[in-house]
Amino acid sequence: MNLWVQVRDESVVVQGLRTYGWWVAVGARFRLACEPGARLSIAEIEPADAVRLASDFAALLDESEATYRAD
Repeated sequence: MNLWVQVRDESVVVQGLRTYGWWVAVGARFRLACEPGARLSIAEIEPADAVRLASDFAALLDESEATYRAD
């Protein structure tokens, strides 16, 4: 099973998740006419790992949102 998560900057998200130890693909090669995203293959993920992935993803999005805020 693959999960598509729309993000503002795919390369930033993918690099960030890799620093947390996740292997994530940049979505550009998988999309035709949709917004940028990250493709996560989660077919064999354990429930505890899914919780950790969600937490890492949320932390990364919180960090990256600060980068894009216009004050």
